[in-house]
Amino acid sequence: MTVAFYIMAAIAVLGAVMAIALRNVVHAVFSVLLFFSALAGLFILLLAEFIAVVQVLVYIGSVGILMLFAIMLTTKVTGDPTRKLLSRGWAWGGLVSGALLLAFLVPLITQSKSESNSQLSNFNPSVKDLGLTLMDPYFASVGVIALLLTAGLIAAVVAASSASGE
Repeated sequence: MTVAFYIMAAIAVLGAVMAIALRNVVHAVFSVLLFFSALAGLFILLLAEFIAVVQVLVYIGSVGILMLFAIMLTTKVTGDPTRKLLSRGWAWGGLVSGALLLAFLVPLITQSKSESNSQLSNFNPSVKDLGLTLMDPYFASVGVIALLLTAGLIAAVVAASSASGE
């Protein structure tokens, strides 16, 4: 189980780094999809199968297809080959990110495990409870967002077909 976690974590980090470093936008999108797939694998290892399925459907399916549609509407999919990948900005960004990571992780690591286990002992959710919690107060909002996303997808298809002269 630990070996599988480290493999999935390494794949996730590799996908995220490749998404940032690649110059070709299509390859970067596929790297993001690799990251999302590894994240779904991590959810499966955490025995959160429902969240893993949602990850696959929403992020890999919907967001991945949306990014590919956006790329189809662009004319230039490769970056400038003279651009430097590493600069002082990367070093400062890495330093600040590392400091923030330590600032958030140190309290979590030092927290007693018995406290967190006692809080989770009474926690027994079901998929039905999760669905009711997420959908009950926001049913109308989710419906409107679904209609807007559908209209946006149709508009993207129409724009792409009219731009190509069909």
